[in-house]
Amino acid sequence: MTTTPHDPPPQPPARPGNDECCHSGCTFCVLEMYQEDLAVYEDALRAWQQRQAAAAPSPRKTRKTR
Repeated sequence: MTTTPHDPPPQPPARPGNDECCHSGCTFCVLEMYQEDLAVYEDALRAWQQRQAAAAPSPRKTRKTR
């Protein structure tokens, strides 16, 4: 898939390291925040892919010669 320069693909969030969660039930747990950011990224990626597909030139139909 060719991308357009004015519409770069979204970048995935950085995955937290194994030692970043303290497992004490923090209000703003890094693992929960990552999951939320990942869901936002996946939605943005799907939307970007749809825009790219819509902007791609349609394949030309070839005629059969006799």
